[in-house]
Amino acid sequence: MRSPHAKIDDWLTGHDDASTDAAEEPFDSFGPISEIRRALRQPSRTAVTQGPHDYTRVLAAEADPYHRRVLRVLLASSRISVIEVEDGQSAIDLLALRSFDLVLLGMDLPHMSGQDVIRWVRRSLTPWSDIPILGLVTEHDLPQVGRLMSMGMTDWTTKPLSRHHLADKIVHLMPGLYDAGL
Repeated sequence: MRSPHAKIDDWLTGHDDASTDAAEEPFDSFGPISEIRRALRQPSRTAVTQGPHDYTRVLAAEADPYHRRVLRVLLASSRISVIEVEDGQSAIDLLALRSFDLVLLGMDLPHMSGQDVIRWVRRSLTPWSDIPILGLVTEHDLPQVGRLMSMGMTDWTTKPLSRHHLADKIVHLMPGLYDAGL
């Protein structure tokens, strides 16, 4: 065992003149090797009941802070994980970094409009190019809904958001959420 008063250089290099014991147990940065081996032989004490993806991952891209807050409240469920962004470029960057199950997409986003995000996602050669996109359209965007649907928007709902209407649209796109308490 190393002396608590040993010099730091001796401790780092493994030289310890104060106590050199031939029967000293090998030591790893995680602790004594025997403790590591014993821990590896023992079965896990706690069973994991929920996997890392037992919830629906939703990316909400909305420029208006009020509507982001409304989405946060409407999607409050233990079965849904929502990540919010406020511009189209951030939505694309986040899609490239993490996996999502659904995108809620406002059309009037800065830096990259919702229309550009739809076009970019659908034309990309990525595994998430077929992710469901629920468009959040205003009355101003209603004449463009047909064109947005032909570009690849999966479904749409109007703003201001209605809890029941949004829940119906989400459950239609993600049937596993019918009992999520939306």
